[in-house]
Amino acid sequence: MKKSTEIKQQMATVRKDLEGLQAAETWDKAEMKAKELMDLSREYQVQAALEQADFKNFTPEATSVSANLVQNKSAVNRIFNKLVLGRGALSDEEKQIMNAAGSPGMVESNDGKGGYLVPTEQFQQISELRRAYVSLKSYCMVRPAGSKEGKQPTMGEEDGKLIAFDEITKINTDDLDFGQLAYKIKSYGDIIPVSNELLADSDVSIMDLIGQRFVKKAINTENDKILSIIKTLAAEQYEDYKGIQTVLNKVLDPAISATAGIFTNQSGYDYLDNLVDAQKRPLLTQSLADPTQYVFKGRKIIMLKDSLLANDTTTTAGTTYAPFVIGSMADAIHFFDRAGVEVAVSTEAGFTTYATMIRAVERFDTVVADKDAMHYANIKIG
Repeated sequence: MKKSTEIKQQMATVRKDLEGLQAAETWDKAEMKAKELMDLSREYQVQAALEQADFKNFTPEATSVSANLVQNKSAVNRIFNKLVLGRGALSDEEKQIMNAAGSPGMVESNDGKGGYLVPTEQFQQISELRRAYVSLKSYCMVRPAGSKEGKQPTMGEEDGKLIAFDEITKINTDDLDFGQLAYKIKSYGDIIPVSNELLADSDVSIMDLIGQRFVKKAINTENDKILSIIKTLAAEQYEDYKGIQTVLNKVLDPAISATAGIFTNQSGYDYLDNLVDAQKRPLLTQSLADPTQYVFKGRKIIMLKDSLLANDTTTTAGTTYAPFVIGSMADAIHFFDRAGVEVAVSTEAGFTTYATMIRAVERFDTVVADKDAMHYANIKIG
């Protein structure tokens, strides 16, 4: 039996297994099986071409293996796509084919002709992509929500004292009031149609790329809702960085101040990063727990983009104030998470366009728990 025939039989078996996994909606295993089928498909094309070349070697007009394969435009395109889409290093045979096809043209051995397209690192997994973005959700108090609507009991600040009493006298009777924190889950979603031809012919994991987009959108949505709460805080102006010290020392409750974070934008961080004391030492210091993290007065600094947390230039003409939101976001904002991000795939919804619809839905609500746990300070920076 020819090697190509054997590979073709393996492809039929794997395809049958893949159809079963797809029907059972076992997507993780189906994705692995799909990759196996694509690998076999590439192996079959190369083997079939080799066998065809071996047959032609018995005739006077025989050509080299690489020249024969170059005539197969589909094989050349697939190898080039492998370079562009980051499917790993080329085999020796694939390099031979690509170099022969690319003279003059696109070749891996010449950076200017296409070698620069060969990636030097692999795509990250979805769980790692969140690290590339500041997710404010991680600083909130995240609570699982068991239903669409609900209430959580809360207890406010206690200013009362125990009352002195004499022997055999009645002890003072007091009352205890509880509050309620109400939430109402809202749904946010996105649908991405993907061509069935792309899913069938692509050598990359399309789901990884789409997952990357969903992750970005989910973080953007969460941040937007959290920042909308922060921006409702009444901002107070301070003339310099000492305003931050005042907030930590006098405005915030000592228990909140001890674990406070300082949220600012790029302009605010740059302002702090350029400050020095009388001995020309920077006021920002490295965290002992994490040397890559800088702190101010022992409090962690979280930097957001200027586009997310904008400077205030409207109060005084020609003067810029950078935002510094100081305090405990976990005490100030509760994030009620219904079920995380749900991803679903439908091949029926895109029937008329021959597409597969991939949908992501996130359900959550953000609620103010303790408005005094964070203070919005506008610090003059220029």
